[in-house]
Amino acid sequence: MACGRRAAALEPTPVPEPSLAQLQALSDARGIFEHAAGTAPNKTHGYASEDVGRALVAVLMFNRIRPGDKTAEALAGTYLDYLGRAQTRDGDFRHRLSAQGRWSEERATEDAFGRVLWGLGYASAHPVDGPMAARAEKMFRRALRRAGSLRWPRSLAYAMLGLHYRLERPPGPPEARELLVASADKLLRMYQAHAAGDWQWFEDTATYDNAKLPQALFLAYRHTGDKRYLEAAEKTLEFLIKANFSEDGMLRVIGNKGWYPRGGKPALYDQQPIDAAAMVEALAEAYRSTGREAYADRMRAAFAWFLGRNILGLPIYDAATGGSRDGLNEGKVNENQGAESSIEFLIAQSTLLEASGRLSPEQAPR
Repeated sequence: MACGRRAAALEPTPVPEPSLAQLQALSDARGIFEHAAGTAPNKTHGYASEDVGRALVAVLMFNRIRPGDKTAEALAGTYLDYLGRAQTRDGDFRHRLSAQGRWSEERATEDAFGRVLWGLGYASAHPVDGPMAARAEKMFRRALRRAGSLRWPRSLAYAMLGLHYRLERPPGPPEARELLVASADKLLRMYQAHAAGDWQWFEDTATYDNAKLPQALFLAYRHTGDKRYLEAAEKTLEFLIKANFSEDGMLRVIGNKGWYPRGGKPALYDQQPIDAAAMVEALAEAYRSTGREAYADRMRAAFAWFLGRNILGLPIYDAATGGSRDGLNEGKVNENQGAESSIEFLIAQSTLLEASGRLSPEQAPR
């Protein structure tokens, strides 16, 4: 398999000091603005619940690395308040809030719902205090009403992350484990319906945030011990490794200008931070689930994409803000630092630090 040998010529990956500066700059008393103009919030499109859900994960992961950080605690409270206002009586969520504080009637898409459930599950298990855990738990349980109806692979994967994290703090709701298994079975059926020969994937096109899918199956394996999930997780992650890494071990994520269709080639541009971060997270989970050091090597190489070990040799991470630029376009970097990019970078950064034993952030160990 592609990960069976150590990635070539990998150097130790420096991990910058984590910072919430960019997330704080994009946030106000309501939530986190979706878009940015440079490093400043672009308030035109307001807030999106899926960004707030992921931002909640990011700041609480930061809080585990830097316990007691007042900025992290304040932001986590703001984001949970937003989700509380967004949730409807039937457990669903309103998706958009304008900069003027007006809700649209648009309900969360399946992907957006899954990302919010991910945030609530994480907040239930890793809150800043008991009251936050209780609030997140109440919202999480109400949201489970919709979780069983999810149909799309990424929405299932996001929800599985939330279910996994909630189950890390026993006793979890009995239906949470049932939903985790049911969702894993749905993903497995998608894989079995589409995989053939060299195409080991869940769909006929590999698009965005791909590595979340094998990550979710690794988590299902850890909870159940079901080897079917492990086998599918490893095969699909190896498929992504072949598609996303060059021969010398450099990450080049599938671009959104063409994606990667069955029978075609992976698009080189535009490369998005969400995809690099997802590779870091999935490889970290693969390493936890299997103990294979080659996965840890790939994890460090994936994170190095943010630091300039990419197809353009340009940094995506901004040391001045602690955030992430919005992607690699053909011949240049997108200089905006929107919510998704900076959130995903912080999650990847915290994932790498946790996988490295939460030691000094100056450098992850070999």
